[in-house]
Amino acid sequence: MKIKMPRAHTPSGWITFGFYEDLNEATMIALEGMIDLLEELHKLERKEALTIASLVVDLRITQIVNGVKGVHAVLPHNCISKI
Repeated sequence: MKIKMPRAHTPSGWITFGFYEDLNEATMIALEGMIDLLEELHKLERKEALTIASLVVDLRITQIVNGVKGVHAVLPHNCISKI
């Protein structure tokens, strides 16, 4: 079962989050959430969404607290003009 993490729509872009004890796993959760979002927003196939994410999505460390690591993926507004 895939866990749906929270998303945020901010003035600067969309953000998806990943939290886990392992930083690599937290990163994959945030990235998977962003790929899901790209598929939904732009009606893309998964492979296309991954390709676009590799070009325009920025991954940032959110937290490293109490053994839990957090990562957020940022998709700036207007980085995808027309698909």
